[in-house]
Amino acid sequence: MKKKICLLGGLVGLNNSYIKDCYAKVKLKGGQSSGGFAGCNYGEIYDSWTLAYSLQGKIMAGFAAKNEGIMEHVFYIDDRKKKKKKYIDEELAVEAESEVELPWNKETCWEAETFPPLFRNEYFKVQSGSNESVIEIATLEELIEITKHINQGEWEYQNANYSLIADIDCKGKKLVPIGEDDSLPFKGIFNGNGHLIENFKIKGKKRKYGGLFGCLRDAKIMNLTVDGIIENAEYAGGIAGMMEGGIISCCGSAIRIEAIKYAGGLVGKNRDGFLVKTYAVGTIHEKGRPWFLLLLLLPLLYLLLKMGIPYPSIPVDGNVQRLNDGLKPGGGNTAAFEFNRLIIFKDGIGELNFYNPGNSTQDIVVKLTITDEELIDQLGESHRTLFDQKRLELLANYDPKLMRQELAVTGRIPAGSSLMYLELKTLQDGTELPPGTYKAIIELTFYDTESQEKALLNSQLPVGIRIE
Repeated sequence: MKKKICLLGGLVGLNNSYIKDCYAKVKLKGGQSSGGFAGCNYGEIYDSWTLAYSLQGKIMAGFAAKNEGIMEHVFYIDDRKKKKKKYIDEELAVEAESEVELPWNKETCWEAETFPPLFRNEYFKVQSGSNESVIEIATLEELIEITKHINQGEWEYQNANYSLIADIDCKGKKLVPIGEDDSLPFKGIFNGNGHLIENFKIKGKKRKYGGLFGCLRDAKIMNLTVDGIIENAEYAGGIAGMMEGGIISCCGSAIRIEAIKYAGGLVGKNRDGFLVKTYAVGTIHEKGRPWFLLLLLLPLLYLLLKMGIPYPSIPVDGNVQRLNDGLKPGGGNTAAFEFNRLIIFKDGIGELNFYNPGNSTQDIVVKLTITDEELIDQLGESHRTLFDQKRLELLANYDPKLMRQELAVTGRIPAGSSLMYLELKTLQDGTELPPGTYKAIIELTFYDTESQEKALLNSQLPVGIRIE
């Protein structure tokens, strides 16, 4: 008898492609391999996190049950009060209540007025569709009618540009996935415009693909939130069961899935597609297991959709030195700093000599970046991975003058402290920056020393770096 395989992941069951800036808070139960973010990863995952909710499974992990690809700047947060289980990737675990910084670019994702900070939806839904003619969807009846044409293989509907102009409450109605089979995939553009499709059910005894979309092929899905139930599909995800190429960006999913083979909060299987700035909350369990906690979880899902997902705050850099400079904070807001304008790196360590005096009212986080334009001018290429370059081109917003890569980042440097050195990172494709002199940019982010609220004003200053 053929051995049954069931891969469960908070965001994706099986990933063969590219994921960046994504988040999952999904309770998992069962499965051959069960990971808080991915059941199995053969692709690339960057700058993403999950809460550790893998409850049962033959292979359990806080982030990914199995990884044979690339994972960088990925974390899971373990906030359970009971005794911790031993996870495969336990070294990634951090305490949810501790002051921990997850080191990715989040400047448009933080709400500084509350603790923990909240994801800022006004920056979350930022993608835009093409300028070609658009078919607007405002009602459940229109959604069902369009689905029918797509699933009948009508080319003009499969490849069209759709715009959701209102929230749709399906009121528990059973829907057929849009692009229900790999022979009838959805290939167009679907812009949710920040709207929600909720209270739908996707069911079927022998359905291969389950999700609002069944199979996506080189499609573009953006600015959409879904809330529904999916059962009895081999490939199941809140947005799509199967993704073959294309991109899903700025989307959210609050979903309850009964899994058979591959299941993820957002996508069941991601093959050659790009997931960017997306999140998933909900429950996923292997078929046949009871949903005892579903009713208790529903209020949490609602609050997460309305309020956003909490993030931990920024820790003090472990290498700062406290100074007794005799200075005390004055009245009002004061930010002062000194650092080397030419940063010389030897063996990957650069002399920053950053000084935040005691009379400052702001703690400071320092990030060293370099533009793609500078890399292309100096090295002949941007040194982004093929996946990342394709992702940027799909988003249609790639400008080498504006797009930057992070070379180094610090933790929080409190007032009355100094930080002497920076540790150089590799470029996005893993290449080390070769010896030479480059134009770079120091980005400074300020935080109130007492409240830790992020200041409205940031600073960017040109610097030189020399790699020896």
